[in-house]
Amino acid sequence: MMKRIHILYLLIPVILSSCTERIDIDLDETYTRLVVYGVLTTDTTTHYVTLSKTTSYFYNELPPPVSGAEIIISDDQGNEFTLQETEPGKYATSPLFAAVQGRTYTLNISLEEEINNFRNYTASTKVTSINPIDSIGLVHQPLWGEKGFYEVTCYYQEPPTRDFYMFNILINGKLVTDTINSRIVINDDFFNGNYTNGIGVGYLDQSKTDEILRPGDEVTFQGCNITEEFYDFVMTLQSETGFQTPLFSGPPANIKSNLSNGAVGFFTAYSVAYSSKVFQLQ
Repeated sequence: MMKRIHILYLLIPVILSSCTERIDIDLDETYTRLVVYGVLTTDTTTHYVTLSKTTSYFYNELPPPVSGAEIIISDDQGNEFTLQETEPGKYATSPLFAAVQGRTYTLNISLEEEINNFRNYTASTKVTSINPIDSIGLVHQPLWGEKGFYEVTCYYQEPPTRDFYMFNILINGKLVTDTINSRIVINDDFFNGNYTNGIGVGYLDQSKTDEILRPGDEVTFQGCNITEEFYDFVMTLQSETGFQTPLFSGPPANIKSNLSNGAVGFFTAYSVAYSSKVFQLQ
C-alpha cells in the first residue's frame, strides 16, 4: 500500500506540470477565400448577392467586402441579368426580377483582383415548384416557455415528389425569423404526398418583445421549397453555429458550398408561397 501511495505522489507533479505547459500554435492567416451569399426567389423584388473575404480567427471587425466585381446571373433559357453594386460588396438585381419555377440559374462572378489565385467563380441552382398554401392557424400553447407560445400551423397539400422546405414567419410585414438559426428547415419524409392538416411550421415566443402578438397583428407564413443541397447547407450551418455539448459534439467542420474555386457560402434560388392570418384573442 505504501508503495502505491509513493507512486501516486510522484505522478501528481507530472500531471500538474503538464497542465500548465505553454503551447504556441502558429495560425496561418494568409489563406483568404471569397465568401458568397446569394438568394433568388419567385417574388418580384430586388434580390442580392453579397461578396466578402474570410478573415483570421482573431479578426474582430465585419468581414471586408469585395467591391468592383462583375456579377451576371443567367438562366437555362438564354436570359442574362447583370447586377449593380449598391454598396460595398452588395450587388442587386432589378426590382422587377423574379425567378421562374423549373428554371436553372447560374451565378458568374468576375473579380477585379484575385483571391487565393482565382478571379472567376460560378455556381448553379434550380428552382423547384411549390403548391399554394390553403391557410395557417395560430394555436396557443400556454405551458410552453415562460409566457407561452403561439404555434403557427399550416394546411397544405404536399406533392408526391421528394421535397425540402424552409419556413419564415413575419409579423406585420417584419421578418421574425431573421437569423439562420431561427428558421425551420425540414424534408417531407413524414408527410410526402399527404395533406398537412395543421403541421407546426413556426413558433412565436410570447416572452420575446418582437414576437408578442396583439389583436389585429397580421401573421404571415412564407414557405420555401428549397434544393436538397441548400437544405444540407442550412442544416450544417445551424449545427456548427448553434449550441453544442463539448463532450458529445464532433469537431467543427467546413460547411459544403456549391461555389467553384474554393469559395465559401452558397448561391440558391427557390419558389415561395404565402398565407396570412389576423390575430384575435379567443
